[in-house]
Amino acid sequence: MLVNSIKIGIAVGALAVAAFTVTTPDTQNTSTEIRIPDSIDQGAPASLQMYKYIKAYADTFDIPLNYAFGIAYAETRYGGPFHWKYNPAQTSPTGAEGPMQILLSTARYLNKDEVSRERLRTDIEYNVKTSMGYLRRLHDRYKDWPIVFGYYNTGYPRVNDYAMRVINHKLDW
Repeated sequence: MLVNSIKIGIAVGALAVAAFTVTTPDTQNTSTEIRIPDSIDQGAPASLQMYKYIKAYADTFDIPLNYAFGIAYAETRYGGPFHWKYNPAQTSPTGAEGPMQILLSTARYLNKDEVSRERLRTDIEYNVKTSMGYLRRLHDRYKDWPIVFGYYNTGYPRVNDYAMRVINHKLDW
């Protein structure tokens, strides 16, 4: 029985390795690309959903990927696609919800809907899409990423420590 369990574990591990291609950066390119299948859905681990949606919506709204992941890390300590214990359903003391810590009033204003706090906490795609759209609107207005991140954090156009942490965020996974 133990031998069969080990064989199954090895097979599952091999499938996981086959499903994810990790390339290391060369000397010319400092980005790391991890390819995750497009079939990631609501049943997938939260860390994989976050990765998929951040990549998709950062591209859609023309947000530099390291900044998008920097916001996710700054807000909820998202540590990448293999952060298996990642909990996206967080609420801040100020009432910001979900993986990208969006205020309910901000989500309602941006999306022109009656989204609930629960949906902001649990619908990763909705939360990430809202966040990336918000970042795009802020950048279109202020034209400066540090100011955008300070605004995202405080509601005021300023460069603060949070903004500098996002700007300097390095993908180390």
